[in-house]
Amino acid sequence: MFAKNGIPLYIQLKKKLLKDIQDNYKPGDLLSPEVKLEKEYEVSRITIRKAIELLERDNVLERKQGSGTYIKEQKILYDANSIGSLTQRLNKQNHKLTTKSIEFEVIKKEHYVKELLKCDTLLCIKRFREMDGIPFALMLNYLDFDKVPNLKKKFNIESLYTFLKDEYNIEFFNAQETVEAKDSTKEEAQKLGIKEGSALLSLHRLSFDKDNNPVEYSDILIKANMYKHKITLSNDKISNY
Repeated sequence: MFAKNGIPLYIQLKKKLLKDIQDNYKPGDLLSPEVKLEKEYEVSRITIRKAIELLERDNVLERKQGSGTYIKEQKILYDANSIGSLTQRLNKQNHKLTTKSIEFEVIKKEHYVKELLKCDTLLCIKRFREMDGIPFALMLNYLDFDKVPNLKKKFNIESLYTFLKDEYNIEFFNAQETVEAKDSTKEEAQKLGIKEGSALLSLHRLSFDKDNNPVEYSDILIKANMYKHKITLSNDKISNY
């Protein structure tokens, strides 16, 4: 089952276990007992325990004394220092993002995003999305309607950013993003499978092309217990006064 390639067996098992957990378990499930894992993966009890310890450190598993080892609800790491769609970011972390519902709205009346994108008519794409089969995010993406003709008929992939680049030659080079906390409304809670008033993270992002023209605005609501934000800070030179 495992290769003799110089990589420690417990490291190989950790990767295999992680893949199997993502494919066959959901948050809150009890992991199979160690004795069963020994037989299934044909490794020693020590190897099993080392692999589980690594997955505990990675926040994938949680061991409860006298009860067993459980699958934790994982938080995805959102790196705010690089441009990329949520789908692209999650793919890099071996998570699968799927669209469960999608709506398109053409907005001709007054709307604050019109000023941001400097356009007369907006196309709003509304999506409810799951991560690894778990309700995860509510997304609104706004575009200049005139720059994306027939998008409703053509849009057939999960990554909006990849689609915009391939189909309309719209590519994002920089963005302004703000993050704030909010309590879920009754409607948001129902869609995301959480209690009304549960914590959400609200991301607002204005993206620009290579000529620094605004091309897309997004409002994203993500379940706070499945998400963490990463920002890299630099030590700029500070003048002494």
